[in-house]
Amino acid sequence: MIKSRHFTESEFKKCVPSCSLQDMRQSTMNRFDTARDIADIPFVINSAYRSSSWEKSKNRSGTGAHSLGCAMDIRCNTNSNRFKIISALVKAGFTRIGVAETYIHADDSINHSQEVIWLY
Repeated sequence: MIKSRHFTESEFKKCVPSCSLQDMRQSTMNRFDTARDIADIPFVINSAYRSSSWEKSKNRSGTGAHSLGCAMDIRCNTNSNRFKIISALVKAGFTRIGVAETYIHADDSINHSQEVIWLY
């Protein structure tokens, strides 16, 4: 059973698409819990696990980090929080970060390029 100190099953049900904490990897959730401890601000999840079929329905490969259960998109609307979240993610060991205007993607997929930050 996947567990988290900071994230609840109900938060994952609110994601788009709806998913479960149980769809995530435990090591990834441990890392997100550590990042949340470091940032000392709430992490609101926009998206987490997305099935390969859902990804393909959006004209994506279906092999991304979300489909592996090792990614989350965290809501972020201020520059101050953006700095806190990204800084905490890096300190927690995330080496794959995407930055958008209203969210930050982070994953720890070993199947994809490492030590990258990209803009959406």
